[in-house]
Amino acid sequence: MLGNELLQGKLVYLTRPTPEDIPVIAGWSQDTEYYRMLRRGLSYPETPESYSEWFAEMVNQQSGFPFSIRRNDDQRLIGWLALREIFWQARHCTFAIGLDRAERGHGYGTDATRVALRYAFLELNLNRVGLDVMEHNEAGIRAYHKVGFVDEGRLRALVYRDGVYYDMLNMSMLRSDWERLYNQPAISYLADGAAPV
Repeated sequence: MLGNELLQGKLVYLTRPTPEDIPVIAGWSQDTEYYRMLRRGLSYPETPESYSEWFAEMVNQQSGFPFSIRRNDDQRLIGWLALREIFWQARHCTFAIGLDRAERGHGYGTDATRVALRYAFLELNLNRVGLDVMEHNEAGIRAYHKVGFVDEGRLRALVYRDGVYYDMLNMSMLRSDWERLYNQPAISYLADGAAPV
């Protein structure tokens, strides 16, 4: 029904990470600011092998699906995302995304998140996609709200950075939220080329 459009957005498309992608993705973890937005624990640069093992474990155990994010105009790798920690019986997962710092602020992350949600709800038949975001990641919070994620709660003083404790915010989108926001059937989202916000 959707053909190749399933993993295609307005600005980016998703692909399975290639062996050539992994060192680039791991290289972004050398950027402390990038890595501290992504992880709540200690910041310690990752190796290509650790990313390769993590992605392979997700796929092999069918507990998640990692993707590379590529720009439509030049096919350049600009980030990665994963639908992970999938619980098939209850039909939910968690979402994670990392974007090259040089590519932020252009709508790529928002577009990639919309594509990932379409994949989660239409291809994987999930009912809920959840995520955690640190309260100091204001750009990430704005992007998640723009896509339609709903605030669920917060874990107080969970993250420690440079002598300050920060809350972790919990957000989610249900399939019913997505259908309401993106005018199911999904063809309407693809036909007009833009999702309502």
